[in-house]
Amino acid sequence: MNERIERFLRELQPLSIEGNRAWWDAAVTGRESDYRRLEESRNRIDRLYRDPGLFEELRAARATASEPLAARRAELLYLEALPRQVDPALSERINRLSTGIERDFSTYRPIVGGRRHTFNDLEIALATERDPAALEAAWEGLKSVGPVVAGRLDELVRLRNEAARAAGYPDYYHLKLGLGEQDAARVDGFFDRLDALTDAPFTELKSEIDARLAEIHGIDETELRPWHYQNSFFQEMPAVYGVDLDEVYREQDPLEVARRFFSGIGLEVGPILARSSLYEQEGKDQHAFATDIDREGDVRILLNLRPNERWMGTTLHELGHAVYDEGIARDLPWDLRRPAHTLTTEAIAMLFGRLSREGSWMAEMGILDRARAEELQAAAARQQRGQMLAFSRWAMVMRAFEKELYRDPNQDLNGVWWSLVERLQGLAAPPRPADAADYAAKIHVVSAPVYYHNYMLGECFASQIDERLKAEVLDGRPTYCGEPGVGAWLSERIFRSGALHHYDELARSATGAAVGPEAFAAQFLTPVAG
Repeated sequence: MNERIERFLRELQPLSIEGNRAWWDAAVTGRESDYRRLEESRNRIDRLYRDPGLFEELRAARATASEPLAARRAELLYLEALPRQVDPALSERINRLSTGIERDFSTYRPIVGGRRHTFNDLEIALATERDPAALEAAWEGLKSVGPVVAGRLDELVRLRNEAARAAGYPDYYHLKLGLGEQDAARVDGFFDRLDALTDAPFTELKSEIDARLAEIHGIDETELRPWHYQNSFFQEMPAVYGVDLDEVYREQDPLEVARRFFSGIGLEVGPILARSSLYEQEGKDQHAFATDIDREGDVRILLNLRPNERWMGTTLHELGHAVYDEGIARDLPWDLRRPAHTLTTEAIAMLFGRLSREGSWMAEMGILDRARAEELQAAAARQQRGQMLAFSRWAMVMRAFEKELYRDPNQDLNGVWWSLVERLQGLAAPPRPADAADYAAKIHVVSAPVYYHNYMLGECFASQIDERLKAEVLDGRPTYCGEPGVGAWLSERIFRSGALHHYDELARSATGAAVGPEAFAAQFLTPVAG
């Protein structure tokens, strides 16, 4: 890299670290002052990338670099700079809107039954309540954030599209794919293939779910509504197989379980947890994420823990992101000290997040005795398969909706949302108020746009990784537990190289194939006996 680009990187590094700290502080506290710091930090970074002389240097380096390391660095820096080559006023409007919406979403607490509730409260109510009015009220409470942010979100979508067109893309959806080195036609093809693979199995599963939920609630199947599916978006499998995994984890400390598990595979997470924010508090972001503050070892996760299966899985998931970040080689240039792609870090998170629903893992971790684990194994396996099918259809909704959102933000967006939910998940819209904006009640649409397709690509890559670990490391053992070779394999094959390679190159090197749905289909689409 030439001196001008290296000088830029020396300026970027402290600004990036400060931006990450501001984001962390904002997410933990919800304070307006921290969100202002975040907005200002984003503006400073955008201004640094906007330097036209720098952009020409990056364009030239991208075209002429012959040495692989220099070529890779130039490519990624060019892609980061490209969307910043827009009018400064437009860029600042986007940052102001997006930061404000993020704060409102994170600090929002729905009013249900005259009381403020957390999202955790209402999601638990959906999973446990049997009173029909209480179920509907919880579901509507979780949707009530939509109208709060929808007007500004719609404006933000239009501004993002304006910026994308200035960068040479038809809309923001295509811009985000391009910046992630993803081809829109190939992503379409992947989801078309996934749709075909999952359509019949999901239709069969949905019929079984409906029959069991109708029995649980003592109603006819035709009376089922979206709030009966135990999750506000039906992105998780309802508990219909007679196994209460929340009960399994009620007396467990998910942090201690996670510490023991990761230590057993040779990946220590104690220091990560010591730096993290783990429990609910007023003003705090109610979701979960992992972040690498400085690419020097300050890796943290944010959780809102409750003693249930969802948060056990989420703890494993977020620590999966974190151990990936920690495992990236520190002798790489600073700008390459990040995962190869969003989908590769999601793959590791998904690989570990799945474990909380596996009977053999629960037995190996001492969460259940072996007799009880064997008793639950078939039901847990069916629950796991159902989860993967339900999530795959939900991911299709998100991907298709965001493609439509950015293609034409002036259409009836709530109508588009529910038409996709009905077609892909089999849920019909209940009566909606005139100001309903159910699409805006999903945090990713608001603050992590055009991201969700990478979750599904990550699930597929996770299945490829699992297949190779079973063949090369486990040697017939039923789980990863207590096998340090798992951590060593992941560190060497996936983590160490950071962003040195395109994700498909990494996947081929690690698993023998580019990212695709075949291993996922083999692992999860065959019916489970029992």
